[in-house]
Amino acid sequence: MTTKAQLHAHCLQLIDVRLEELQTAIATVQESRNNETKSSAGDKYETGRAMMQQEEDKLLARLDNTRQMRLQLTQLDLTLSSDRVELGSMVQTNARTYYLSVSLGKVVLEGKTYFCISPEAPISQLLLGKAVDESIQINGRKEQLQALH
Repeated sequence: MTTKAQLHAHCLQLIDVRLEELQTAIATVQESRNNETKSSAGDKYETGRAMMQQEEDKLLARLDNTRQMRLQLTQLDLTLSSDRVELGSMVQTNARTYYLSVSLGKVVLEGKTYFCISPEAPISQLLLGKAVDESIQINGRKEQLQALH
């Protein structure tokens, strides 16, 4: 299995763990809300339920976003071979290795650090269309592309 395929599989695992955590958190909030007993102070009860509903809504939005990330990741073509950076490319520069896929940030696999970034990320915008030996400027620092996978 190639490093890119291993990284891709690892990213899917990370997303699956995140999905499980979100589903557990949603279930906990729903259970808490359902178990909330109406006290003599009606406003306190309503405020508590409203806050739990807001928390559930935030978690549901994150769950939806994470599901979208997983779908985007599964749709990437791992056999992609191009001499230019495009979605699905793993780009090695003199400073870092980027995987243009989904926004997971810094990911460590077998002791090596990769930066999983979405195509909308500013760094992706700089990298897209570049070829080996071209360079980009990131925060005043120059990075030269050394390899594409």
